[in-house]
Amino acid sequence: MRMRSILFAILAILVVGCTDDQPSKRGMERPKQESAGASFRIRLLNAQGLTYGDSLEFEVKSDSPDQSIVKLEISGKDENPIAIVTNINFKVASALIGGGEVRLKFKAIYEDGKATTRYKEVLIKPTSKPAEWKFDVVQKYPHDVSAYTQGFLVYNGFIYEGTGNYGESKLRKLDLTTGETVQEKNLSEDIFGEGITIFNDKIYQVTYKSGRGFVYDRASFAQLDEFSYYTETSEGWGLTHNDTSLILSDGSSLLYFINPGSMEVEKRLNVFDENGNVTRLNELEFIDGRIYANVYTEAYIVELDAATGQVISRYSALGIVDRSEANSNMDVLNGIAIHPLTGNLLLTGKYWSKIYEVKPVPLQGS
Repeated sequence: MRMRSILFAILAILVVGCTDDQPSKRGMERPKQESAGASFRIRLLNAQGLTYGDSLEFEVKSDSPDQSIVKLEISGKDENPIAIVTNINFKVASALIGGGEVRLKFKAIYEDGKATTRYKEVLIKPTSKPAEWKFDVVQKYPHDVSAYTQGFLVYNGFIYEGTGNYGESKLRKLDLTTGETVQEKNLSEDIFGEGITIFNDKIYQVTYKSGRGFVYDRASFAQLDEFSYYTETSEGWGLTHNDTSLILSDGSSLLYFINPGSMEVEKRLNVFDENGNVTRLNELEFIDGRIYANVYTEAYIVELDAATGQVISRYSALGIVDRSEANSNMDVLNGIAIHPLTGNLLLTGKYWSKIYEVKPVPLQGS
C-alpha cells in the first residue's frame, strides 16, 4: 500500500491546522530601491538558459549623460560584495553568485560621489536534473510514537533525538535496536526544540522561534552554553555539520554555515533544482560532501552538493510505511540518519511508530 493512501490522508487534515513549523514571511519582502544619485539600467545579456558554472554577462548604463558611473558594487542577500567593477560591460561567475532564484544588488557610484542602488533577479539552473530514486525498506526498528521528532542522528551506535512542541521538547538518547530511552533531558516549557547535531563531543540544539541555541555535554546532557543565531526567517529548523562548521536550515532555501566557536555565520548557501529554489528544508544529515534534507510536509528527501547547493538526487519515501504501522497522530516525515554498520539511511517522522532502514533504488525510467 502506498504511503500516499495511508499517511497523507491523515496529514491533509493535520498539516492544514498546524502552524508550528510554517516558515514566517519576515525578511522576504522585496527591498526598496535606494537612490541618492542618477538612475541607471541593468541588462543581463545572456539571461536565457543560464546554468551553474556559466558567467553572467551584464551591461550597465547611466540614464544621465552628465553623470558617469565610476564604480559598480554587486552583492547578494548577505550584502557582502561579490564583485566591484569599473566597466559598463562585465562578467560575473555564477559560482560567486550561487544558483537558483537569486536577487542581486547593484550599487552605482557616480563622479560626484553620490550612489544609487538597483536590484535584479536572475535564474541559474543546475547543470543537470536530479536523479530520481525510491526506497526499499531493509529493516525496521521501534520508535516512540509520542516523539515529535525534530532532530535525529546516530552517534556511537545510539540514536540521538531532539523533539519539539512547547512543554514537550526533549533531548534523548535511544537504543536503536529496542527503541528504549537510555538518557533524556526535558527542555523548559517556553522552548520549542528543533534540530540537533554532535560536533567535537558536544550536542548543539536550535529552537523554532526564540533564536536561541544550546550546547550540551554529550555524555551528561548538562548545558554548557547558550547562543543566538539570525536567519532569513528568524527561525531554526534543521541542524547538521561538516568538518568545520555547523549547518543550519530555517525553512527557507538557505543553509547557514556557522562557526561553532564564534557562532557567526560564515557562509550562506542557496539550495536549488531545475525549478528554482528549494524551500522548507528541515531535518538535515551531512555525509561525504553531500547534505540530505527532508522537505517539510512532503514525502521526499533531497540530496544536495554541500559546496554548490545543487540538488543532485530526489528520493521518494512513498510506500515505506505499512497500513498497520500508521496511527491517528502520525505526522510528517522528519528524521534522517546514517546506519553506522550498513551505511543505509534511517528515516522516521513526527509521532511515527517505526524507524525505517532504507536502501535507495532508481525510479523506473530515471
